[in-house]
Amino acid sequence: MIVQTRREFLKHSFLGGAVLLFSGSQIYGAVEPLQTLRLVQKDLFPKAEELGVDSASYLLLVLDHSRISSQDKEFLRNGVQWLHEESLKLYKKLYYNLSTQQRQKVLHEIAKYRWGEFWIEDLLLYTMEALCSDSVYGVNKTDAAYRWLGFRAGKPHPKRAYL
Repeated sequence: MIVQTRREFLKHSFLGGAVLLFSGSQIYGAVEPLQTLRLVQKDLFPKAEELGVDSASYLLLVLDHSRISSQDKEFLRNGVQWLHEESLKLYKKLYYNLSTQQRQKVLHEIAKYRWGEFWIEDLLLYTMEALCSDSVYGVNKTDAAYRWLGFRAGKPHPKRAYL
């Protein structure tokens, strides 16, 4: 119960109150990183949302997991800053304030950078993991992604989440 409570606390604090302050950059103010990550995941692979897969919640599980290195977690968070910086450079707006076409242009631009290519790859990897996760993790609750992929999960299913 304590882990559940802690996870819920982290989820709600990250969703609602957590902000990143970007020192030394053009961004003065605060940006909600999960809002941006959720939108980027949707822009990269909109089918996940259509299938009812909550890939952003899976990303929260990943960011809270002890086996994910602090460097990997920091890279995901820093990528939000770099994405917003590129967005400001191109359109003078933060990423989540852009139109769909403008967001796609920003993603194409950051993919030209080594960091951008790896950051997009990481987000797609976590989105695919969410898509293929067992319903015990709470992000692919109806197994709609399994049906869409034509996948039959092995047995036995996990009885509890390992993340």
